[in-house]
Amino acid sequence: MFEKIKRLLLEPAVAIDFTGFMFALVISLLIAGYVMFLYQAFFGAKATGSQVHRSFPLLSPAITALFIAVQFSLPLSLGLLGALSIIRFRTPIKEPEEVGFIMLMVASSVVCATFQFLLLFALLGIVTIGLVVQHLVRGADSIRQDGVVVVTLDPSEQDQRAAIGPILQKHLKRLRLQSLSFDEEQSVIHYSFTNANVDQLTTMDKQVREVDGVRSLNIFLNKQGVLF
Repeated sequence: MFEKIKRLLLEPAVAIDFTGFMFALVISLLIAGYVMFLYQAFFGAKATGSQVHRSFPLLSPAITALFIAVQFSLPLSLGLLGALSIIRFRTPIKEPEEVGFIMLMVASSVVCATFQFLLLFALLGIVTIGLVVQHLVRGADSIRQDGVVVVTLDPSEQDQRAAIGPILQKHLKRLRLQSLSFDEEQSVIHYSFTNANVDQLTTMDKQVREVDGVRSLNIFLNKQGVLF
């Protein structure tokens, strides 16, 4: 089996048997896991996406098997082209990076199906470097945000804004002030945070509401599984 795998790596154009087929599927599944890691590491802060990375372990082996099957049959290839031409996506993809990651999965799967693994490693290496550079350029804006806290105060209680800040910082990680809103009826302060503990949120809510002038405190989570 190892000799067959070695031959596939050195001579990608050789005939593919069951061992080669299984090897390609395993590699595509491992690549799907790595691309999932990239998506979560660099775009986990997005709360409006459809979390398309959850489908990568299904997409990658399926696309690999599909292209292995069609590359040896011209009629099957033409039939697949005709079938795909009538497919329409009813739900638009919400985030631009989701399009890029889906294309990365398709490209990686096609490369796995043709056993061009040097090209595969080069592709993933370049993509990883590009994401790291983009992350460094964006700086603080790329920090993950797991939720937001919205505090409503009486308009006359200006000094209470300084009182609730230390309470929030004590219980929330990476607390960042996002916006301030003032009018004649109320003052609204909007913070973002990363990670949260249920007990800490309960204690924080109690302490903040004890501050004079606080009308309400609302906590919103960007996605499921944030609390621990």
